[in-house]
Amino acid sequence: MTMMGAPPPKPPPARRPEVGATDDPPSSRLPVPSAPRPPGAPPGPPPSRRGVSGDGDDDEKVAALLEAVEDVCPVPAAAQRVMSLTADVNCDIRKVAEAIAGDPALAAEAMKVANSALYRRGKPIDTLGQAIVTLGLAQVREMSSALAMMAAFSTEQERALNFHTSSVLAGTLAGMLASELRGDAGAAFLAGLLSEVGAMACLAVDPERFAAIYAESNNAWHVRAELERKRYGAPSWRIGQKLLVRNQLPVHICAAVGSQFDDPGATSHSLLERVTQFGRIAAPEVMLLPDGEPIESLAPRMVEIALACGLPNPRPEQMVPLVTRAVASAETKLASVR
Repeated sequence: MTMMGAPPPKPPPARRPEVGATDDPPSSRLPVPSAPRPPGAPPGPPPSRRGVSGDGDDDEKVAALLEAVEDVCPVPAAAQRVMSLTADVNCDIRKVAEAIAGDPALAAEAMKVANSALYRRGKPIDTLGQAIVTLGLAQVREMSSALAMMAAFSTEQERALNFHTSSVLAGTLAGMLASELRGDAGAAFLAGLLSEVGAMACLAVDPERFAAIYAESNNAWHVRAELERKRYGAPSWRIGQKLLVRNQLPVHICAAVGSQFDDPGATSHSLLERVTQFGRIAAPEVMLLPDGEPIESLAPRMVEIALACGLPNPRPEQMVPLVTRAVASAETKLASVR
C-alpha cells in the first residue's frame, strides 16, 4: 500500500562511526523495508516480555548508544524549552506560548489538537494561550516531547525506511483501537507514534548496520530482537523506553513503548501496552499491502496480530473498517505537516 509521504526505499548515505560493534561480518542485505511473509509461513512471535532491564540486555552497551544518540540527534531547542517550562505546574502560560511559537510544527499541532473533537468546547480556539489552557500543561508537555523525538530522528536514513510514516500509522491504529475498547485514545496514539523511536535511534547512529538488521529480520520480531540485542545490547523497543525515560515522558507511555510480549493470556499487560504493540506490529503489515489489493485481504492477519497482543474478541468485520479509517487518518496527518 503506497501511503502519502512514503518514498521508495533507498540505501542510506555513508555510515557514521559504528556503535556497538561486534565481530560478526556486515550483512550483504540491502537496507529495504521487509518483504511480505510468504503465504502459510508462521507469523514469527514477538520475543518474550522482559522489563526495562531485561534478561540478556547489556546495559553498558545501551547507555553508550543513548549517549551517542544525544550527540547525533539533539532535541530541538523550542521543544526543550517547552518541556522545561511545563515541568513547573505554576509556569507562566505566556512563556509557554512564546516557546511553542518558536517551532511552527509544534504550534500547528497544538492548535490542531486543541480544536479537535476531543477538546473543543464551543467557539474555535484561535490563540496558543487558549490552546495551552484547553489542553492542559501535562498534555502540552507530552505532545512537545513526542514531536521533539520524531523531529530529532527525521533523517535521510529514517525516511528511506519509512519509519515516520509507519509510526504515524501505528499511533493512529493504537489510538482508534483504544477508543473502541474504551481506553485512553490520546495516550495510545502517543505510545504508538513513539513505538519505534528506539529503532530510529539505532538507525541514526548506526545506519548501515541497523538497515541490514531490519532487512534480515524480514518483519519477524523475535529475529529482529535478537539481532538488535547482539548489536546494541537490547531490543530497540527497550532502547526506546530508556530514551523516553531520559526525556521524562510519562511512565505509562514509556512502559507501553518498551513492552513486547508473546503471552497474550497474561493479565499483567495494560490495555495501553496491548494496543501499542498491535500498532507497532500491524502498521508495517498494512504498508506492505500491494497497490490494488483490497484492505479486506488483511483482515485475517490483523485478527492474528490482535490475538497475539491479547486484545479481546477481534473480528474481521471489526478490523477492516479500523484499518481503512486509520490509513485515511494517517495520510491526513502526514499531509498536514508537509
